[in-house]
Amino acid sequence: MFLGTFQHSIDNKGRLIIPSKFRDKIGASKLVITRGVDSNLIVYTEEGFYEYVSNLTSLKGSPQKSRNLKRFLAANADEVKLDSQGRMLISEGLRAYAGVEKEVVVTGNMESFEIWNPEAWDNQSELLGDAEEMRNELESLGIMI
Repeated sequence: MFLGTFQHSIDNKGRLIIPSKFRDKIGASKLVITRGVDSNLIVYTEEGFYEYVSNLTSLKGSPQKSRNLKRFLAANADEVKLDSQGRMLISEGLRAYAGVEKEVVVTGNMESFEIWNPEAWDNQSELLGDAEEMRNELESLGIMI
C-alpha cells in the first residue's frame, strides 16, 4: 500500500523522484500515470491500473458511463518506468493539467499514489475536514473505527 504525504520537486526535464518508501513497493513494475478528477495526477503500478480498470466493467449504471470513464483514464494516461535514480518522467500535458511545476506534494492513496500542486493539496486537505468529521462520515456509511 502507498501511505504518507511527501514534499518533492520536479526537475527542469519534468522528472519526479519517487519517495523511497514507494519505490520499494513499485519494484521493477512499470507505472501508469493518469489524470485524477480533482486536478491531480494518479499513479498506479501497471498491475494496479489494469486491476482498477477491469473493475470498471462491473460498475452499475450505463455502459456509456463506464466507457467514458475508461476513455478519460486511458486517453490521458502514460506508461512510465523509474530510471536508475528512482525518478519518473511526467509528460508536459499531465504537468499542465495538474498545475505542477517545481514543487509537488505526493500522497499515498492505498492502491495508488497522487501528485498534487501544493496549493491544490492544501485546499483538498481542508475539504477532508478533521478527524471527528471523518469519523462521523465513516459511521454514516456503516464503517466503525
